[in-house]
Amino acid sequence: MHTPQESDDRDSGIFATPRTISGRLSIWLGGSFVVLFALWLLYIDRTAPMSRPTIFSDLVHAVLILSAAAAAVGGAISGGFALVTRHERSIMVVLSVFLGAFVLYWAIAETIGH
Repeated sequence: MHTPQESDDRDSGIFATPRTISGRLSIWLGGSFVVLFALWLLYIDRTAPMSRPTIFSDLVHAVLILSAAAAAVGGAISGGFALVTRHERSIMVVLSVFLGAFVLYWAIAETIGH
């Protein structure tokens, strides 16, 4: 017979789903980044080549890529909060934080010119 405490120990390991709301939000935002980035890639592949002097020259392009970046960075912030203050132990949250940190690093490097 299993006590509730034993089942909690088995379900709260590193490969389990996140236990906290901020951890789950981090995973959802990381998944949103993947979907939005895939949609951006499809849009770039399907449209005819055009000059884009600014990012806002093509509004769909801008909305997709900026939304994807915002989702990744938001996932990193939410995941960092879950890891530090809520002691989340799920590896998926850690991966979401790394993804957001990479996107933030890439965005800053593109902004300042590599």
